[in-house]
Amino acid sequence: MMYVIFLIAGVGFAAAAIAPRCVGWYHAALVQYETDCLVSNLRLLQQMTRTAIVFPSNEGIGDDYLSLGKPELDLEDNLHEYRIIRLGFSPEGVQQRQNLVIHHYPPQITVAARTKDTIDFGRDGSTLDITTIEVCYEGEQQKGKDVIIDIVGRIRVEEHHAK
Repeated sequence: MMYVIFLIAGVGFAAAAIAPRCVGWYHAALVQYETDCLVSNLRLLQQMTRTAIVFPSNEGIGDDYLSLGKPELDLEDNLHEYRIIRLGFSPEGVQQRQNLVIHHYPPQITVAARTKDTIDFGRDGSTLDITTIEVCYEGEQQKGKDVIIDIVGRIRVEEHHAK
């Protein structure tokens, strides 16, 4: 009987020691997944911008034509989502927003740009500014990831170094 009590106590101590690591691994995996999704969507946005079909001309199209701008990434961290959108104007001059991609992420994750909340690319895949987007788990900013877009359009991921 005494051996069973020691065995149960040993298993309990082992579980108590391992549980925080498992939670940490889960948080890291969730941050990595959301970072990978963001990078994938940024590359999709970059490719959409390079492709001429997303900039249709209005030749041969009737009066109901909706003139659309180039796509851009709109970060809305308070809604826990980001979208690839295109803004356009109807013939009446009313601004309309076309959602191309909507990605929702868990409320424990923060996705925030340090410089601006809207990211767009030029026809050649470049940007006007170096942009850094932080992806962090709530309360664990030092373990987050930085997605960095430089002015020639390279997208890279680095470990986040909280200041």
